[in-house]
Amino acid sequence: MLKIPATAEDFTVDWLNSALVDSGCLQQSKVVKCSARVSNEPGQTAEVVFLTVEFDSQDPDLPRHLVAKLTSQNSQVIEEIIANYDQYRRETSFYRDFPDAGIAVPDCVYQAYDKSNQEFIILMRDLAPAESPSWAVSEEQIILALSKLPAFHSKWWNQAMLREKDYLVQYDDTEFFGLAFAGAQLISENLSSVFSDCEVTMELMARSKEKLPKMLNFLASRPYTLVHGDFHSKQMFFPTDKGGQFSVIDWQFPFVAQGAWDFARLLNVCGSTPFRQAQEKSLLADYLAGLIGHGIENYTMDDLEKDYQIGLIISHMINTIAVGSTDISIVANECAALGMDWQDLLFYRTQRSIIDWQVLQLLDDL
Repeated sequence: MLKIPATAEDFTVDWLNSALVDSGCLQQSKVVKCSARVSNEPGQTAEVVFLTVEFDSQDPDLPRHLVAKLTSQNSQVIEEIIANYDQYRRETSFYRDFPDAGIAVPDCVYQAYDKSNQEFIILMRDLAPAESPSWAVSEEQIILALSKLPAFHSKWWNQAMLREKDYLVQYDDTEFFGLAFAGAQLISENLSSVFSDCEVTMELMARSKEKLPKMLNFLASRPYTLVHGDFHSKQMFFPTDKGGQFSVIDWQFPFVAQGAWDFARLLNVCGSTPFRQAQEKSLLADYLAGLIGHGIENYTMDDLEKDYQIGLIISHMINTIAVGSTDISIVANECAALGMDWQDLLFYRTQRSIIDWQVLQLLDDL
């Protein structure tokens, strides 16, 4: 296996020629020049490098602009997140096995993972001229992204092959969810040092940990599909006046679970509370109609709403772990630059929805 790059300087002409030949991206052409620059926006769990590549051919299909995701240089991220939750193996495996996911994803031209050192690389074609809104996503963009979910989820609805992929987080993975909710519950005990109103979240994480066996039994009774797992606007690119298409990136946490989890994460993290409260019911109805239109049967609004409530729990568990185990200043600084309140985005919005949907009562009723 090729040495996995760790810095921008590791992307040499020789390395790129070897990597692109291995992936079948190069035929008769060769790389003759490459420049690399580190992204100005640090990632929470990986480093990002932009590459401009020149070839000895004018073939228009050659990847002249690439984006590389590399191993995080933050040792806390590696020790507390990657080593525990295995994101690097999950994402490289996803790009290897799901080139046609049912929703647009970047064209991956090379991927590699080294378990022994928790190192990885994913090399993708740049999605420009499409752009990511970061956290400043518009309501129209939220609606567009939600509209892409029925085709994606229906493609993998109850597909047995999903259960064979050990890198996908399975809905009955007791070890994974036990670790996740135990971590979230422990972190929640200290949330009052960050948030002025966190009692509901503290109770939710404690009760979810307690009720986890019953929650997993409930999940096992539900139809399942392929789920992105962290479906929010930072992971999305949208068309611009110059072109491009909607695409979803960062497949570090793909689940085999209920599709409503993706719906819940995007709407509640990225949608303001007034928008969510005004549009939630109609958007859920649109999602259900989309599933039915793609051939899904015997799935009702009552089913969807229950799966949506569980999706709120999962999303808020992810939020809680992010607050306690990653450099939250990255999100805080990004939001500040966009004129947004990071605490509202990453915490209060979903907590309000948990209250609105009486999610604690749902747990008691399991």
